[in-house]
Amino acid sequence: MASIPLMEDIEMGEEKSIEDDFAYRNNVHQASTRIRLGFLRKVYSLLFCQLLLTTIFGIVMMSVPQCKLFVHNNDWLVLVGFFLSIITLLALHVKRKETPTNFILLAIFTVVQAYSVGVIVTFFDKMVVLEAFIITVTVVAGLTIFTFQTDRDFSSLDMTGNNNNNNSLFVFVSRLFASVCLLIVGGLLQIFFTNTIFEIVISLAGALVFSLFIIYDTQNIMKRVSPEEYVSATIELYLDIVNLFIYILRIIDAMRK
Repeated sequence: MASIPLMEDIEMGEEKSIEDDFAYRNNVHQASTRIRLGFLRKVYSLLFCQLLLTTIFGIVMMSVPQCKLFVHNNDWLVLVGFFLSIITLLALHVKRKETPTNFILLAIFTVVQAYSVGVIVTFFDKMVVLEAFIITVTVVAGLTIFTFQTDRDFSSLDMTGNNNNNNSLFVFVSRLFASVCLLIVGGLLQIFFTNTIFEIVISLAGALVFSLFIIYDTQNIMKRVSPEEYVSATIELYLDIVNLFIYILRIIDAMRK
């Protein structure tokens, strides 16, 4: 396995490998301060690059008429992108700790997702997209600050605040994924029953669910993820933010109709 910058930790004048540091501790939360900060720098640096690339794709595809015409005339590319995203995610799961393979796969995944988001925003008014962007940035920043400041452990507690154990964690995660399934069903129903109020309700529910995912995943990457899995942690947060943006976009658009 190729080495990564986080593989060495110097603490109290002694140089230790990450394997030694994790002999009895196997997640970021239990690691030394040096490893935790290095992990966070990697995750949020990669996340910033992903979001920046996605923003650039969106701006170009909205602003350049030729790009907008191209994506509208070649909607089959979205389907190709969907399957490519799935394949890339599976490959990333297998190669998540291997550099530079994980970076290459992450770059491919980000480009595909950025293109998909770019296609979506071309169907909305520019001011609606701008409003959704600003609101998303504000919400994500607020949720991130809240998560790092709060004493409540969302990565191991269920929604009722019971003691942290595997069962309560399972309940919490199950509720989140059950909510996602309901959103999918709601989205399918919208194909047959077009209604502005129904659109707003589904979008509000989606925004709430992915806001909870941002809180959960932000804590989860610190509590349960290995320092070598920074790419996986980045993808989780990226998908949460992108989905939140799309639901906020739909809310604003529906309210304007």
